[in-house]
Amino acid sequence: MLFFRKQVQEHYARNLRRDLTHVMDPDGVLNGQSREGLGDLSFGFSRVGRAGCESIAVYNALLMLRRPRPLPEIIRDMEKGGYMRLWGHMGAAPYFQPLLRRYGARSKAVSARRLQREADSGELAPGSVFLFSVWNDRFRPYKGLHTFAGVWSPHERGGWIIFNRFNQDRGRRRYVRLDDVLRNGPYKGAWLVIYRVLPL
Repeated sequence: MLFFRKQVQEHYARNLRRDLTHVMDPDGVLNGQSREGLGDLSFGFSRVGRAGCESIAVYNALLMLRRPRPLPEIIRDMEKGGYMRLWGHMGAAPYFQPLLRRYGARSKAVSARRLQREADSGELAPGSVFLFSVWNDRFRPYKGLHTFAGVWSPHERGGWIIFNRFNQDRGRRRYVRLDDVLRNGPYKGAWLVIYRVLPL
């Protein structure tokens, strides 16, 4: 459902006034969507801290792809483009192809099995960028949908670098295996969809 045009412009102007430098890594990556400043950004009729993970995921993916866009612009385009679910109270629909095309990128759905197989065989290209949408607890779906970006970067401490995995993160996380990315304390999440993000 399209968001209301007047509110879109008001939110965009308000979000542009926020200084996010204190929640950025040196390379501009955003982590911890509930952190002060970042979490206060308007996202539909909600806030980024509660429901804006998809906007941060797209922001981080574009940054890793060297096609950076300001977060307020991504939020505005999600509001204008009808990505809001329940006017933002339930985040945004995790289907990003039309949105990414606006920024010179595209997405391709990949299965977790294929992705793990490519990682294990060494066929996954270092620097490959992904968007992940997961249920944080496979047995309790009310634990919620969460979307985040990640990069495949083989290293002795693991191959996956993940951004904004959890709401209070103050930095990126590194995981050895794709399966580890799903871990949420004692719980294991369930994949909903994984996209490989590529330049047009």
